[in-house]
Amino acid sequence: MILFQSWWELFRVGITAIVAYFLCVCLISIFGKRSSAKMNNFDWIVTVAMGSILGSAVLLKKVVILEVALGLFVLLFMQFLFTKLAVKSKIFKRVMKKSPTLLYFDKEFLSNNMVNERVTREEIEVGVRSKGFVDIHQVMAVVIEPNGELSVLGKPNNNSEENQSLERIKQSVGNPHLP
Repeated sequence: MILFQSWWELFRVGITAIVAYFLCVCLISIFGKRSSAKMNNFDWIVTVAMGSILGSAVLLKKVVILEVALGLFVLLFMQFLFTKLAVKSKIFKRVMKKSPTLLYFDKEFLSNNMVNERVTREEIEVGVRSKGFVDIHQVMAVVIEPNGELSVLGKPNNNSEENQSLERIKQSVGNPHLP
């Protein structure tokens, strides 16, 4: 590991980082908010790939900025195209859009759903604590969203609107295993 190679290399890395950053910001603003979203796994793939391209552009010596621009453009265009198709085509929608899955409801861990989603009881309990709940019994439902995040819904305060919302969630998740 070399601590310092030359002032030229530091200058090159700095300038490349600035150019790559502005290039990324411009492309993201052209393709819209969705290009930096994390709504599903496909968005995550694009985000990771963009980070890899930008990291390589900044640190590797023989990377051409035009190639970086093309790589970022193709990734963002493919994401744009696939999300547009998902909006307009039922087939693409099924491929691109996954449904949320209920993992816990009203004091019951839904083990079949947990196995299907490869989520453990401990992971659910960590998710519950990370949302500020001290105990799982304060929670009415835990849902794994299509983007892989856990949504934790507290027990309603005998509010009819909250009860209706939880009932809609229960129905929209489409879980045949609910009590």
